[in-house]
Amino acid sequence: MDIASRLSTPAKSSRPGVIDELFDLARAEPDIVSLAAGAPDTSLLPVELLGELTASAVDRFGREVLQYGATQGFLPLREALVPRLRDRGVHCGSEDVHVSTGGSGALNNVCLALLNSGDVVAVERPTYAPAVKVFRAYQAKVIDVACDADGMLPDALDETLRARPVKFVYLMPTFQNPTGRSMPPERRAAIASVARHADVLLVEDDVYSELRYTGTPAAALTAFAPERSVYLTSCSKLFAPAMRVGVAVMPKDLLARVLMLKQGIDMQTSTYTQALVTEFLTGGHAEAHLVRLHDAYAARLRALDSALTTHLPLDFSWQRPDGGMFLWLTGPASLDAEAILPTAIAGGVAYVPGSAFHVYPGEGRETMRLSFAGVKEESIEEGVRRLAAVVTT
Repeated sequence: MDIASRLSTPAKSSRPGVIDELFDLARAEPDIVSLAAGAPDTSLLPVELLGELTASAVDRFGREVLQYGATQGFLPLREALVPRLRDRGVHCGSEDVHVSTGGSGALNNVCLALLNSGDVVAVERPTYAPAVKVFRAYQAKVIDVACDADGMLPDALDETLRARPVKFVYLMPTFQNPTGRSMPPERRAAIASVARHADVLLVEDDVYSELRYTGTPAAALTAFAPERSVYLTSCSKLFAPAMRVGVAVMPKDLLARVLMLKQGIDMQTSTYTQALVTEFLTGGHAEAHLVRLHDAYAARLRALDSALTTHLPLDFSWQRPDGGMFLWLTGPASLDAEAILPTAIAGGVAYVPGSAFHVYPGEGRETMRLSFAGVKEESIEEGVRRLAAVVTT
């Protein structure tokens, strides 16, 4: 049978992503210092809590933890999430919260409810590459909007929205992946004002905000325009990616459609993992674990910043973020980070070329994303030394 001729248009146009390939490489080649994979450090995942959390969940919820559950999500978890969301400026009740299968599941659910073939989605420049793959899977046209060190430029967004109809604007305002940058409150208010004037929907991806090491927290972008915002987050960075627990808050009419569509996708997110996350959040474990993550990741970020200062030439620049998992490195215009990646891997270090995060081919070749969260502190300087040997030859 000729399967190729039977594939859908999105399946025919799909290609493997460089991020996925580098993630696999990091696991397969332990001698490589991987500054590429954007995942939590496995050694920091709280596996020691699983027995206690399971016993607590079974004692509290009984056999229901192994049963089908509500499409909207496990009610005790939704209730536990409400105060955490309100702390970020997302004012909601448990009836407004949707639990999805990972943050990516929440984004897919929203796209299924909103996107038609040919619709336009506006994103930051650069932007989170897997999100672009999702939008294109729904045959949307993705365009980018100019940014500076504080994020998307309001005037550039206004110009984009005046030029053509846009279905929604996708942003990651806090510790953005890939750049690590964050929007100050004034910029968030300005972006919300532009969106309100243009009558466009904002989709905020906020999966890193709890990983803050310095600076003052800002309210979520959603807080500035709640009536026209979809707020997405997840428990992958706070607890564990394998829980596959994402969280979404959105206008009621959209939520109703998302829940109807989710019934035809995966019916519901695992009740068992939702129950474990509930116990993690309500049993005092989350705050203690966050302290552990903050201590480890902040030390690694300091080590990376110091190593870059020591080993890289003066024509490289970066801005040390206040949190998250990533640092954005910019080299001279002559640098082609994509072209030299095989040489870097052969030299024992991996990174993600910045071009992987751009909508248009060929852009951002002089940049790279460095992930510090998954690298042991004692390995960071050696990784940067290897990187410096490649970029200076």
